[in-house]
Formats: sequence, C-alpha cells, structure tokens
Amino acid sequence: MHAPPGMSPQAARFFELQEILLACEGLWRPAPFHVRRPGWCETRPELAGHALGLPDAEVHRLAADNAALIDWIAAFIPELAALRRLIGLPRLDASRTEVSNRLGWQIPGRKLAQVEAFAEAMGAPARAVLEWCSGKGHLGRWLASRWGVPVASLELDAALCAEGDALARRARLAQRFVCADALDPASARHLAGRHAVALHACGDLHVALIRGAVASGAAALDLSPCCYYRTASAEYRPLNPDARLKLGRDELHLAVTDTATAGARDLRQRDRGMAWKLAFLNLREALAGIEPARPFKPVPAAWTSLGFEAWCRRLALREGIAVPAHYDWSALEAAGWARRREVVRLELVRHVFRRPLEIWLALDRVLYLERAGYRVRLAEFCDRSLTPRNLLISARR
Repeated sequence: MHAPPGMSPQAARFFELQEILLACEGLWRPAPFHVRRPGWCETRPELAGHALGLPDAEVHRLAADNAALIDWIAAFIPELAALRRLIGLPRLDASRTEVSNRLGWQIPGRKLAQVEAFAEAMGAPARAVLEWCSGKGHLGRWLASRWGVPVASLELDAALCAEGDALARRARLAQRFVCADALDPASARHLAGRHAVALHACGDLHVALIRGAVASGAAALDLSPCCYYRTASAEYRPLNPDARLKLGRDELHLAVTDTATAGARDLRQRDRGMAWKLAFLNLREALAGIEPARPFKPVPAAWTSLGFEAWCRRLALREGIAVPAHYDWSALEAAGWARRREVVRLELVRHVFRRPLEIWLALDRVLYLERAGYRVRLAEFCDRSLTPRNLLISARR
C-alpha cells in the first residue's frame, strides 16, 4: 500500500519505509544469533561471502554508522539506497545554555547533556509542563529554571519522587511531584491542557503518554521514545490502521540495538557474553539436540566472574542439560568466539534496517497524533554520539 494522495510528508515517508521493510523481511527478520545461516545467504551468496570476509576494522566502522551500512548493502541491492534518504531527518541543533551548578548537581554528565539538548530542541513550553515518567525530575527541573514555567513531574517510585522534590527545593524551583503510575488510565488527567514532555520513555509508558495526551487534550507534547520492546504484549500493537508490519519483541529490540555510546569495557563484556552464549548453544545442541533457535532466559551478570567452564555448567544446570564430568572447554570456548565472528558479520545485513525500523515506529506515533489534530514534527535533537535514541516527536495543537 502506497501513500494515499494528499497525505502529509510524514505519511509518505511512513508508507515508503513500510514497503521496503515488507519487501526485505527475509533480510532483517532472521537473527544470525539463532539461525546459523539465514536464508538470504543462499539467495545472495555474493553478499554473504563479502560480509563473512570483512576485516574487523571494517565491521566496526559499518556497525557504528547507519548511513555507511546502507551504502554498503546498496552495492549489492541497489534499491536499498533509498533508505539513506528515508532515515535522514532534520537536526535541531540549538544553542547551548549555561547550566548552573544547582541544576547539574547529581546528574551524570552524559545525562545532563541529553537533558540540555532535548530541552533546547523543544524550545519554550507552550503551557505549564507535565513531565512523564520523570525519575528524579532532571528534565523538569531544567525546564523550570530555563523557562520559568511550573512543572509537575509524574513518577511511580516514591523514593525517586522524594529525591526529586529535595533537588527542586534545593534549586528553589516551581516543580512538584505526582506519585502515580503512568500506565494507570487515571494518570492521563494530569495531561489536560499541559505541555507534556518525556525523555527516553520506554515502550508502553510512552504509548500511554501519547494516548493520554490525545484523550485528555494536552496542549503540546515533546517525546523521545525508547525501548519499543518493553511492552506487555508479545506482538506489536500499532497505533494506526495503515501499519502492516507484524513485529515481535525481537524485531522491536532490533530497532534500538545501536550502541554508539558504549565504552570499551562494555563492548568487551558484550563480545565475551555473545561468544559464551553461542558456545552454550553449541553445547546444548550437542548434548541435548536442542536447536539454537530456542532461546533461554537472561544469564545473571555475576556468573561471568566464575569463568567459562563454571558459567557453562551453572547455565546447563539451570536449563536441565546434563554435562559430562570431563569436557573440552577450551575447544568449546574457541568455537564460541569463532561463531561470534560469523554472527557479527552476518548481523550487519540485519542492522541495515535498525534505523529504518526505529523511524517507522516513530512515524506510527507521529501519524496517530496527526490524525488527532496535532501539528507534528519528527527530528533529531542531538548527534547519535550523545545518544543513539535521539529522535524527538514534537506535537502542537
């Protein structure tokens, strides 16, 4: 289904992205972590061979640059070059405002920079502010100081409300806290006539905000969505009848797998975690005949300190896999690392579609707000080096 005549540019982008994503499902649905060789490896052997032969430096370069990924795959599938245009959004680079020590106190540096970039990109609030899922109210505190507007910060955790209230009183700002559950439909009443804001609200929480804003008549909304997979439903429930993609949690998670801000230590831990899990899949298949596609529950991070053999034995015990007293653990771990080398290369093809999926999901929210009578803009509020979750949905009555 193509964009109907007279639809907004946002809708046109939504439909064009949707058509490409539907046509290329075979490239982004199979997860190489669980599928040893996705079907496209057979139908596109040149692409598969090229990907598997990439040197480490090129893998790292492509994994860190969505536009470069699209250029790379377009050499094999030219029609995907259109994705470069479709993921391009305006950047709302605003002038930086000096933040006083009383506002930056107890806010980690990167978080403070994100708050500042988001607040400057949204501009002066249209009305009194309602901060959704506020935590300690860092964003609301910044807005109260920057624009002199009263702020109500809605947060479920009473301890965070108390800490945020103390910070607001220390800064002598007009910020109060509302201890309430954002998922409770009754919480939407706090949005009536207000300018709602949310920085990195997850899954169901930001959907509740959008629906509540429409139902209660919020005057304006500025939202940076995050973690679309954090939802009570195993299947994605689109906000628009024109949304035709069927997405599960795995595909929703793909949309937010970009880790541009991860440090070297985190990356090493991530790589080791992947290698060990892949090694365990080999072990499980060899000993119990269980296919790699069958998932297992998350592994406690503390188990890593036990070493590879103890980690595997504990995981096998939890999963009901009998392990012999003697096993070639060195060979198994080496196989895990070798399999990881393949997976990260084959995943590059899947990662081509992570930003297009993320923008399609954001546009699903944009079109819902447009249908409800809002003027809506989708843009980036900062560079991805500050946070890959840099989309800003701005809606005004």
